[in-house]
Amino acid sequence: MQDNVITLLRCPRCGGGIERRGGSLLCPKGHCYDLSRYGDVNFAPEKRESFYTKALFESRARVFAAGVFDPVMAAIDEALAPRIAGEHPTVLVDAGCGEGFYTRRVLAGTPMTRIGFDLCKEAVRLAARGGRDASFFVGDLANIPLGDGCADVLLDVFTPANYAQFARVLRPGGLLVKLSPRAGYLAELREAARGLLRRGEHNGAPVEQYAQKHMTLLEKREITYTLPVDAALAADLARMTPMLAGIDVDGLDLSAVTQITVDETLMIGTLRTAE
Repeated sequence: MQDNVITLLRCPRCGGGIERRGGSLLCPKGHCYDLSRYGDVNFAPEKRESFYTKALFESRARVFAAGVFDPVMAAIDEALAPRIAGEHPTVLVDAGCGEGFYTRRVLAGTPMTRIGFDLCKEAVRLAARGGRDASFFVGDLANIPLGDGCADVLLDVFTPANYAQFARVLRPGGLLVKLSPRAGYLAELREAARGLLRRGEHNGAPVEQYAQKHMTLLEKREITYTLPVDAALAADLARMTPMLAGIDVDGLDLSAVTQITVDETLMIGTLRTAE
């Protein structure tokens, strides 16, 4: 955990400031949170995440390493770069950071304070093992342990949004960068699981509409492309997506999945009110 990040934290139990004492973080009321040897900390020890496992995030890491989502990353950078030019130091918060891919890759090489949090402690530990160029913690979207107005950019990649908390954490005029799946997202995997899914079609429009009720939209992009995949990559994609939650993905016949479609909406905007 970077020292400048500690000054941005707040205790999730009482809202007090946080300071470091040895290997622990403490607030004035004595609430204590221990740092791991990798520098991450658990601010929600009572919470449990059942679907998002270490194995899932390991599959995600392999998918990202294979470059499947590099065009998405390029679109984020292209849209965001001109909007934060000259604003250093910039604080970026990645809500639902998983293994930390986006936390580290957004405008890679641009000096900024990078903070990622997730409710899954296994994901946070994987992220923290990636190096000390970013700070990670286990945290709850309903009670983000960051101070008011501390973030310049908040990244939400397929994460259930808590717009009241996002508005609290973002500074006035700060940017929300939100990605949501569209109808064609991973369509080949959904076709392979047809008959096992609770819903065969996916409609991302309600997520977009709900987001736009809270945002003053500055830019919206549709990102759609198809890439070839081999059997191992298809299996990792199946293991990582919540769209196949509750399905024995290792038992699926993925032999027909030789390509994969990425179909997403990128929205950048400011939040209208701290609702």
